[in-house]
Amino acid sequence: MSGGMAASGRYVASRAARRGANGGFAGGVPWRVPIVRARAKRAFFAPVAASSARSRRGRVLDVATRAVEPEAVTVDDDDLLFGLPKRDVGEPLAILLASQFVLFIGVGALLPALPLYAQNIGLSGSANGIVLSAPALAMLLLNLPAGKLVDSWGRKQMMMAGMAVIALSDLATSQCRTVAALIPARLALGAGRAAAENGDRAYLADLTDRFPSARGTMSGSQQAIQALGLVIGPLIGGRAVEAFGAPTVFLLISGAAFACTGGYSLLPDINVAAEREEERIALSMDMSAEEEEEMERELEAIKAKSDWRVLLASDRQRVITAAAAANALGFVAKLTCIPWFATQALDATPAQVGELFSVTALLGMVSAPLSGIIADKIGLKAVVVASLGMCAAGLVVAQDSSNFHELQLCIGLWGMGTAAAGPAVNALAQESAPRGGEGEALTLPKTAGDAVFLVGPVFLGGFDDFLGSAGASLDIVAGAAAAAAAYALVSLKPVGEEDGDE
Repeated sequence: MSGGMAASGRYVASRAARRGANGGFAGGVPWRVPIVRARAKRAFFAPVAASSARSRRGRVLDVATRAVEPEAVTVDDDDLLFGLPKRDVGEPLAILLASQFVLFIGVGALLPALPLYAQNIGLSGSANGIVLSAPALAMLLLNLPAGKLVDSWGRKQMMMAGMAVIALSDLATSQCRTVAALIPARLALGAGRAAAENGDRAYLADLTDRFPSARGTMSGSQQAIQALGLVIGPLIGGRAVEAFGAPTVFLLISGAAFACTGGYSLLPDINVAAEREEERIALSMDMSAEEEEEMERELEAIKAKSDWRVLLASDRQRVITAAAAANALGFVAKLTCIPWFATQALDATPAQVGELFSVTALLGMVSAPLSGIIADKIGLKAVVVASLGMCAAGLVVAQDSSNFHELQLCIGLWGMGTAAAGPAVNALAQESAPRGGEGEALTLPKTAGDAVFLVGPVFLGGFDDFLGSAGASLDIVAGAAAAAAAYALVSLKPVGEEDGDE
């Protein structure tokens, strides 16, 4: 961004609009912002204001304080929803979670159907892995540009556009019967997910920034709502496959995605880029051109911290990336080797596979919000280490199951771990994302997960085919979770305590 903004017509017009005839602010009082949003804004501009104050004898600090200091208001119980500020946080969060609940009923219905659909059309484990990897390839290629669009175009817009593409892609998948037809449909699914999921992560990050003391609780609540959908969905999907065939399930998830798109349309549009532009205008009121140029340089320096090469220089970001990758590999196992093992080694029926996923999701629905509350109390590191350890333990003993009931217990332990790890890793990423580049920075752990989705299904399916033993690859998934837990235990430090941090 050019430092010559001070002379631009936009800044002149903004000054004229905001100032009164006597040279003060319009209305005779300083510009105000909502109290909850102001906290996040002060946090974003504090480094800029403090640095500028040292070089300009406190002038910019005074301007920043006047621009973002909120009015002294008291929030009563009528202005709270679930203990959160109702208008700025509670209501948007409720709409987001309700929309995703419907979506994840559809996703849950798909879980028992996807591997069985592959079997029905004659795909081997390796070929099924290729089909499952297609969305991850699209996401891997599109995550970074999608993250940039999330920051520039808007969170809500990307969420709605992506979800509409997902709905159309699943509708197309229901009509496919060959690998050649399935791959383009699943690539389109990946493009839609890149847009929708990056928008969703950034939107939730914006909400948690408005009430950071409940960051873990909000992330855990999202995971719990999604898990509830995954409890209901597999029960529907398993019986739908038995009654009408696997392609029917893709119609269900397509309808759920269209419904989620409608829900997203009700969300308030959180445009952080526009909000920060207003702040810059307010801060520039009493600045000289030289001061504005310095502020713009400092803002660009903050934005540069979201570059992946800069992020990966941090042990903290490497831990987040490794944990996200290990958790993603567990979800790959959920789509591939776990149902494969259940049906091939233990002769489970489609309905039983659906029940397995429902029980797992039910346990995860309990563990996710509890892990969020615990994380807010004792810290995210303990939750990440313990939950990934549970994932490893559950999968190590799962392949020794002699009957379906034993498998349910083992996979239930794994499910509790992965449900707890997901929101903890997301909260770590949100907490660590640099202000001004959240959408781009949050694509890093997501891209790590998508890379695993790209190679994981092919690798795990090929490994089981090579050994001729369904479920042999579970040891690999367990080892990855254990390694990530150990890495987090040794290397994860609190924000600001890494070597070289200022």
